[in-house]
Amino acid sequence: MSYIVDFIIVLLFVALTGVFILRLRYNLLALWKEVSVKDVIFHKLLLETTILFHESKPDLISPENKKFLRRLSKYKRKKLRYIMLTERQNLFLILNKIYNELEELEDERLSGAILKFEELQKARRIYNSKVLIYNQRISLFPSRFLAMKMGLHIKEYFG
Repeated sequence: MSYIVDFIIVLLFVALTGVFILRLRYNLLALWKEVSVKDVIFHKLLLETTILFHESKPDLISPENKKFLRRLSKYKRKKLRYIMLTERQNLFLILNKIYNELEELEDERLSGAILKFEELQKARRIYNSKVLIYNQRISLFPSRFLAMKMGLHIKEYFG
């Protein structure tokens, strides 16, 4: 009789462990998917903002912006998601400097560019917060081993 009780306990333990692992796997995949979607959205907005700022070039020309606008034309046709992080961050800094000058100009023709950059900033903050949650989750003890088995790696922040 005690063998049957021991067998049932072991079987119950194995079943609970299996359910725990399946649930953890599902949660990790859901987080990975969420971060990946935010990554695509952010980089799409980064490209759209770059193109919009480049198209607004005639309204933005000033001595300070001239060199920044020249550098923008380099990125308007690239897939920004696949260039180096430091290059993407430099592009964002260029857009930020141009945006700061746009706010000072207060020109209605440039309101679309201002709104697009604000949308980009919001997407960047959301992306970084999702990456933080994801990185913390896959760095914790039980999920770290499963994440390594699944091939999930730590994502990089945009900054």
